[in-house]
Amino acid sequence: MSRFFLFLALSLLILALLLFFPIVIESDTHCDLNRKKFGFAVFLFKRIKIIGGYIATYNGGIALHVSEKKAILIPYSQMNSERKRFSFIKTFRLIAFNLTTETGAEYLLPVALAHTALRAYFFTIGGDKDKIENNLWLTDGDTLRVSLNFVIFFNLYILLKNFIKFLKEKIKILWRKRKKKSTV
Repeated sequence: MSRFFLFLALSLLILALLLFFPIVIESDTHCDLNRKKFGFAVFLFKRIKIIGGYIATYNGGIALHVSEKKAILIPYSQMNSERKRFSFIKTFRLIAFNLTTETGAEYLLPVALAHTALRAYFFTIGGDKDKIENNLWLTDGDTLRVSLNFVIFFNLYILLKNFIKFLKEKIKILWRKRKKKSTV
C-alpha cells in the first residue's frame, strides 16, 4: 500500500514539474531593409538552436531558408489562413527586450516614435526597466538596420489553459452554427 502512495506522489510531482517548469526561448533577428535581408535564430534555454536562417521573397510568397538546401515556402494566399489558427503568441511572457536601430536622418522621427511606443508597451505589460534596452544610432546616408534580441518564457500549464479556451470558443461557434441551421 505504501508503494502505491510513493508512485502516486512521485507521478504527481513529475506532472507538476512538467506543467509548471518554465521554458525559455531567446530569439536574435537582424533586418537590413535597404538590402532586403532578414536573418534570425531561435534558441531554447540559450543553448539549443531550434531554427535559424534567413527570409527572402519570391514571386507569389515568402521563402524561409533554414539551411543551404532546405527552404519553407509560404504563398501569400496562405498567410491569412495561417494567421487564423490557434495563436501561441498569447501564451508567451516577455522577459527581456533589446532593440538596436541604425538609421539615417530620413527615418529618424518614425523610428524614434516606434522605439518610444515599444518601450511604453513593454512597461504596460509589466516589464522591468532593467530588462529593456533601446539603442538608436544615427548614421550618414540612407540606411535602416534593425537588430532585435528578446527572451520569452512559457510553461505547459499556460499553453494548455489557452488551448482549452481556444477549443471552448470553437465549440461555441460550431454549436451556434448548428443551432442556426436547425431553426432555419
